[in-house]
Amino acid sequence: MKYSLGAFVGFVIFTILIDFLLHRLIHTDDNKKINHFAFPLGTFWFYSIPTFFILSFSTIFAIIKTTSTAYTYVVFQWLLVGYLLIYLPKLFYYIGYKLTHRAIKIKSKFSSNGKIKKMNDGRYPSISRKKFLSQVGIVVASAPFVSLLFGVIKGRFAFSKRYSKLSFPNLPESFDGLKIVQISDLHLGSLNSNYEEMEEAVRLINDEHPDIICFTGDLVNNFYEETIGWEKVFCKLNARIGKYSILGNHDYGDYSKWPSASDKEHNLNQIKAAHGRLGFNLLNNQSRTIEQNGDKIVVTGVENWGHPPFPQYGNLKKASEGTEAIPFKLLLSHDPDHWDAEVKTEYDYDLTLAGHTHGMQFGIEFKNFQWSPAKYKFRRWAGLYNEGNKFLYVNRGLGYLGMPARVGMPPEITIIELTRGPIGNDPM
Repeated sequence: MKYSLGAFVGFVIFTILIDFLLHRLIHTDDNKKINHFAFPLGTFWFYSIPTFFILSFSTIFAIIKTTSTAYTYVVFQWLLVGYLLIYLPKLFYYIGYKLTHRAIKIKSKFSSNGKIKKMNDGRYPSISRKKFLSQVGIVVASAPFVSLLFGVIKGRFAFSKRYSKLSFPNLPESFDGLKIVQISDLHLGSLNSNYEEMEEAVRLINDEHPDIICFTGDLVNNFYEETIGWEKVFCKLNARIGKYSILGNHDYGDYSKWPSASDKEHNLNQIKAAHGRLGFNLLNNQSRTIEQNGDKIVVTGVENWGHPPFPQYGNLKKASEGTEAIPFKLLLSHDPDHWDAEVKTEYDYDLTLAGHTHGMQFGIEFKNFQWSPAKYKFRRWAGLYNEGNKFLYVNRGLGYLGMPARVGMPPEITIIELTRGPIGNDPM
């Protein structure tokens, strides 16, 4: 994992600023007077916790850049979720407090009463404005705390199946009704030996009786040791035709400094070998032709195509060699930005499967509405997209990274049925 100095400074400033603003709220009375004598005592309580986290983060950042053990990532993710469980409620408390205070100020223009009352008939005691605002702040602050806690305890393993039915006029008759299951972004090191939970995901996949299973990259966080022991889980995946996989940006070891180039290369080779151990046919800028009753389709897998400063390993021209005459083409490419950059404009792949975004592991999805912070970073961040007769599906990921939680963005198992017919999408 790589972090810029600017991002770390921003984190420190955010931490101290939130505590400082909350200190002012708590030690300000209804007359807007700050009790400055309370500041030294408040400094201990409000700055001891952030100081601990700042020092811990600093240590973890330094270790991660030279670490040779996957366990460091596990420590980091739980440290991060601990921080968020403390500071997200603080941020929301402040926002709820200030917004309610602003609303009261507007209301006060139409009322001379300086107190907030439940009733005006004397049956209920009045409470001070500050106490009322604090209660509102607590209610607002509880939402992110409960949501994140639920995302940690339940959400990260609340597997969700998402179905799509796509029609293509050029799909050979022998492949009419072909069922593809896509999974992505396992990040095995983050899962930290939660074998039983992932066995449930395998069961859900096998229940679909897929013809093809596609894994679209990021098997690990950084190290091949993360794959050890997972054979007993993923070798149970069943697909009638085959299981195909590609590498993601995290699979190359680019997120750590290595003692030597040979050590990094050894790590990559072991990760590639792990795909085979887990039962996948790894496609590194390669294509595989699938034939049934004389009809053919092709599955192409391209290495990670990413944005600078990371290398672009993907070579779609090389991967596509020899596929020109095959009528239907399926592409596996980890980063969905690749689709807009060259796939849809320069190549004739009918369906591209991608991952990478995780849907930021946080979002809101209701009927046809979906929102996530991921939309501000990725043009295509979750679900199905199409332009003309070309389709892209972005899987939200089956594992997690950084934060061991999923809130409103459950781990996804994608089921796509291909049919022969006029181009189109029939949501299931």
